[in-house]
Amino acid sequence: MTKTQIIAKTILTVLGIYAVVTLYQFYPGQYVCSREEPHILREILSLSVFTVFVVLVAYFMSFKNNWLASKITGPGEQLTQQTQMVWLIKSLRIGLVFAGLMLLGRSLPTIMKISKTFFLIGSAFDDIAIYKSIPKVLILSYPEWFRHIYNFLKAILALYLICGAPHFIRWQVKHSPHYELGKVQT
Repeated sequence: MTKTQIIAKTILTVLGIYAVVTLYQFYPGQYVCSREEPHILREILSLSVFTVFVVLVAYFMSFKNNWLASKITGPGEQLTQQTQMVWLIKSLRIGLVFAGLMLLGRSLPTIMKISKTFFLIGSAFDDIAIYKSIPKVLILSYPEWFRHIYNFLKAILALYLICGAPHFIRWQVKHSPHYELGKVQT
C-alpha cells in the first residue's frame, strides 16, 4: 500500500463509522408508528432489515475498503511492511479521533442530560416509594425511548473514538494484508 492508499483507507473508515451513526439516527421505525406502542413483529422485522443494511455499509466502508482505497488513489510508491503498519496506525488514530470530535459536538446535549439525571433520582425514588407509581421521568413514548438510547450510545461511541479506539485499531491492523505477529506494537 502507498501512503495515499492508507490515508484513503482511513477516510473511508471514518466515513463508514459516521454513516452508520447517521443512518441509525434516521431509523424509520421510530417515525412509522402512529400509536404509542408499535406492533412488535413489524418493529422487529423493520429493525432487522435496517440493521442488515447498516451492517453492509459498515462492512464495506470500514472493514473491506482496501480495493476502494486503491481505486481512489491509483498506483504509487509501495512502502515497506513496517512503514505501512506505522502509517496505518497513525492515520487511523488521527481519523478516529476526528470522527469522535465530529460526533461529540452532536452528543453534548446528551451528556448534559445524563449529568442532570443524577438530580432526578431523588424525585424518581419519591414517585416509587411515596406515590407507588412509575417515575414520571420514565414515562416516554417509543420514539422518545429510541432517541434517548441512540443519543446515549452515540455519546459513548464519541468518547471511545476520542480515546483513539485502541481495540478497533488493533483489530484493523491484525486484519490488514501485511500484518506479521510480533512486528507491530499497537
